Amino acid sequence: MVDDGAKRDFGCERCWPSTADAAWEARGALIHVQDLIDESHFHVMILACPRCTQPFVSVFTETIDWQDGDDPQYWTLLPITETEAVDLVQERNSLTETKLDALGRGRRCLRRDHPKGAVPRIFWGTGISVGLHD
Repeated sequence: MVDDGAKRDFGCERCWPSTADAAWEARGALIHVQDLIDESHFHVMILACPRCTQPFVSVFTETIDWQDGDDPQYWTLLPITETEAVDLVQERNSLTETKLDALGRGRRCLRRDHPKGAVPRIFWGTGISVGLHD
């Protein structure tokens, strides 16, 4: 996948606000467009802003320890170009974690990490790094 969006602005103030906490809250208003991988502990989908139509790829991973239900969960939300969205949908049956990890290198993303026994942390990162999952 070619990253033709490395140096452009993404989204609007409604879907991609300046603070990570506000961006996480805004994620709840994004519209589901397409599931790419839908497993119980690994879910990748395309979401879009209902206002500006900005597409995002959302990656959720979870590992299960079978002890007390406080399983580690991680989310990444990355704005993507229309071209990248089309490519992801076309590749969904052959989409790999390596291809996802290559998407949006150096581009700002939103992360929410919720390790076992810890308070969730919401912060800005770059690119996608698919974490461990069952």
